[in-house]
Parts: sequence; C-alpha cells; structure tokens
Amino acid sequence: MSAKPRKMLFMPYDDGVAELYSLAAECSKLCMVVWAYEYSEKYVELFEEYCDDDRVRRSRDASYLWSKGVIKMPEARREILAAHIAAKESGNEVAEAAARAVAHAASTVHSERHAFGLALYGLTALAKKYGKDSKEVKEEEERLLQGLMTVSAEKKYLSERWARFLERGEEKAST
Repeated sequence: MSAKPRKMLFMPYDDGVAELYSLAAECSKLCMVVWAYEYSEKYVELFEEYCDDDRVRRSRDASYLWSKGVIKMPEARREILAAHIAAKESGNEVAEAAARAVAHAASTVHSERHAFGLALYGLTALAKKYGKDSKEVKEEEERLLQGLMTVSAEKKYLSERWARFLERGEEKAST
C-alpha cells in the first residue's frame, strides 16, 4: 500500500513562511481578516483555471459580507463548507489546494488562525503547479509577507465599518 500524498506541502516553521507567522502573531483579528480577504483572490482565480464552479468565489464573497455584518455566520459557514466540498470534488490537486486556501481565508472571520491556511494551502497550490522550489512559490511567499506588512502598517481598514464582533477586537497592545 503506497503512502497517501500530503495535501499541504508547507508548514509554519518552513523558511519563507516562519516570518509571516511571526508577523501575524502581532496582528489583530481584523487585520488578518482584511489580509486574508485581499490576498485570497489569486487563489479563487487559480481554482477557476481548473474548474467551472463558483462555490469557491461565493465563499470568499460570503466571508466579506459576514465581516461587514451583512449576513450571519450560518449563511457564511454554508458557503465556506461548500468551498471545501468543491476542493474535494475538483479532481485536480492544484485546484483542490487553491480552494482550500480560499476556504481557510474565508474562515478567518471566525478565527484569525484560519488565515494561515491561506498561506499554507496557497503555497501548496503553486508548488503543485510549478514545483516547490520554483520562483513562483518564492515570489508568492514574499507577496504574502509584504501584503501582511502593508495591511498591518497602514491600518486603513480601521476607518471602515465592520461587523460589531470584529470592531470589538481592537488592535493588540503590541501593535
């Protein structure tokens, strides 16, 4: 019996990812929600390269509406779970990892720890498409890190209106 291939090729302590994790530890939940939303579109598009299926895009859209207080958690949760099902049904390892990246990004509204799935599954999707040591993977590690640094530093999102449960989670004291 052969070993089942790993679904995720990256871990939090890997080079290129560890710095992202360190920075994320200093960010508020709202910062992570904004980052996950902004940086997940690439993976929606990657999924859609392989699958004619709108469930992954709908999960991203639903998480945004949830973060703004337009819809409630049960409605967003249905869409996020549908994205996980789309991943499983995709029949393609790149599309599967991309869908999981988006579903985890969408779940960041629930818990900021889900944002790490965006990075780990997103990098896995690119590694499965281009190779783990490819320039595309290295560039994406840098894009995700720079993106989080930008979102964290600019804090433009603080002037926007968010769902009350997110607004109560003010910036961590260390930022």
